[in-house]
Amino acid sequence: MLARACGFESRLRHHLKMDNAISLLSDSNIKSGQLADLVPEFYELKNVVENNDWHHKENIFDHTLSVLENLEKILRTLNKETKQFLDSRIDHISRRELLKVATLFHDIAKKETFSNNNGYTLCPDHEDEGSIKARRILKRFMLSNKELEFVLQIVRHHGIIHRILALDNGDFKKKYASFKKRFSRNIYPELILLAFADTAGSYLKKTHPAEFKSRIVFYKKEIENLPPRNKI
Repeated sequence: MLARACGFESRLRHHLKMDNAISLLSDSNIKSGQLADLVPEFYELKNVVENNDWHHKENIFDHTLSVLENLEKILRTLNKETKQFLDSRIDHISRRELLKVATLFHDIAKKETFSNNNGYTLCPDHEDEGSIKARRILKRFMLSNKELEFVLQIVRHHGIIHRILALDNGDFKKKYASFKKRFSRNIYPELILLAFADTAGSYLKKTHPAEFKSRIVFYKKEIENLPPRNKI
């Protein structure tokens, strides 16, 4: 393991400046297989296939790249103020780029949390496990402490809004208000944008069309008001 870690660092230093190593984590590099040695954990997700209300026989590798593609489309539709906000930096890297990194890692621990019950799959607590696993991997890319913690917060908390928006949630207003209050001064925009991208391409559109529509309407309305007016 030590030898592999040294290899990672040597390759990163050779190809990129110290403050730009994270730029390796692009969809093109991942799709081409160029990161197979640097981040083998991504490619292991090809063997983790989900089948439930949100995913129809879909492997996590393809799902992750699909969510990133959806995110890119959403980012292009944002208002000027939100785009400028996402261009602001956490130390040396923009919130926009760190959100993309978090998107790539949001389901990274589904391999470790995967369960199959007669063909119906679940990955309980993959968010918490994902933040732990992502921390180990991202240390290879020499992020600052602030940049790293920003990404890990998004990974750790990205599932909360999914649960709040369930149609059978009778406490929606109370739980949503608490969620927004909790995160409005740090990662609320990123959580909303990631959840929107995660939902947009989901199988929920076929399994629960009314719920899918309700969620999409919510996200479209919410991104019109990003960032929250009480400034993060």
